[in-house]
Amino acid sequence: MLADGVRWFDDWFAIENIAPGVHAIGEPRFHQINWNYLIEGQHTAQLFDTGPGVRDISEVVRSLTKLPLITMSSHLHFDHTGNLHHFQNIALADLPVLRACMRDGLLHASDDLFRGFLEGMVWKPVKISQWWPIGMRIDLGGRQLEVLHTPGHSPDSISLFDREANILFAADFIYPGPLYAQVPGANLADYLATTDALLPQINGQTKIFCAHGAPDDKGKHRAPMMGGQDISDLQRTLTEIKDSGKTPKETTVNARMTLLANKAAYASWEVS
Repeated sequence: MLADGVRWFDDWFAIENIAPGVHAIGEPRFHQINWNYLIEGQHTAQLFDTGPGVRDISEVVRSLTKLPLITMSSHLHFDHTGNLHHFQNIALADLPVLRACMRDGLLHASDDLFRGFLEGMVWKPVKISQWWPIGMRIDLGGRQLEVLHTPGHSPDSISLFDREANILFAADFIYPGPLYAQVPGANLADYLATTDALLPQINGQTKIFCAHGAPDDKGKHRAPMMGGQDISDLQRTLTEIKDSGKTPKETTVNARMTLLANKAAYASWEVS
């Protein structure tokens, strides 16, 4: 199942070293083909997303780094937070929609933000150690990651940008396959605004690593990577949809992506 340069950790998790100090941890046997990212600096490591929790990802992380660890989810959907409770030092973006989930000192994700009921998964409350404002640059030691708010797929979605390495960890904002704008909280106006905000910050050499992959034409898996042209294609597609006044359920973005949407997502044009 794995492409050259990708190795198995066990019979579930796959590992690919995608850049110096950056490990992609994939779950190619899970139907959503999640990929999570462990990013190391000189004195701290950061785990971005924890997968659906079918297996404990913390064992993989411990095998890859001995550095003090910060864990952060790109958003609260179950396939990104299933292992969050296995970690101690948890950071979240300081967004009102996330602050509203706090109760008795613990984070309790709402059903609309977690969506775990779709697959019989139950949210496990966690303590949040750090709240990071949008725009904050996290210093891992010789590596800085900037927190970007990238809503569209969900209101709480964030990405991390390593400007020096020119790597954007885009999570669910963009990836090969169908982009989900037909789920609660998805918003096409936000999708378009995020493309407008991202494009001036990236260039033709920016590597964009995503949270969901797809097998190649030989059925092999590796960490999913997109480029600036893909975000440009998404911007163009969204603009064309908005200008047309049409509300298709599925639209082709390019050879690698489609966009799925529903009435609620289209309603965002009316108030944008």
